[in-house]
Amino acid sequence: MTSYSVFIIDVSSRQPVEAELLDTIGERQLLDWQFQWRRTLEGYLRRLADNGVTRQGLDWPQSWHWDWRAKIDEVRGLLGHTGYSVVCRDVTQGMMRLDLASRMARLDDQMGKPLVYVDYLEIAPWNWNEPYADPPLYRGIGQVLIRTAIQRSFDEGFHGRVGLHSLPQAVTFYERCGFINLGTNPNEYRGLLPYFEITTERARTFL
Repeated sequence: MTSYSVFIIDVSSRQPVEAELLDTIGERQLLDWQFQWRRTLEGYLRRLADNGVTRQGLDWPQSWHWDWRAKIDEVRGLLGHTGYSVVCRDVTQGMMRLDLASRMARLDDQMGKPLVYVDYLEIAPWNWNEPYADPPLYRGIGQVLIRTAIQRSFDEGFHGRVGLHSLPQAVTFYERCGFINLGTNPNEYRGLLPYFEITTERARTFL
């Protein structure tokens, strides 16, 4: 495991704070997810329900059912898959799983070229800026992880190309990062998740 120093924003002070970027999602991160993320999420879901928000509502978190332990077990030991996590003040603040081997670019000017595919990216629920949630503790975690995916693409010789399918609630975030929305495909994720891709030029701009 390698640790890198990164900076995220402490929302209460509006000041940057140092965090660790780990090139793994280890047992410590999964325990944080299991016992801290889930507890916070369950409280938030109860608050949504108390305010009349249903699972079909637009404000219900679309990643509420994600099981990070299962997601890591699914690719454990497989070549071409890796994970990253952001840790601040000894608590995991965000995680991302990458596929480095099985996806190809779809944009016309880079069609068929290899890219880094973001399988999953999520930040801890106490960092969400969502209706009925408490004010977030930190900001900038998602940007750190996207920057990491782009840098990994350059390191792999993929020239910064990154692709992903986005939950509808995250579309605006990826657009702000410079990703291009290629729309949905009825043969992928039941046609519900739009596919995004970033070009080499946009990747360099983001970095």
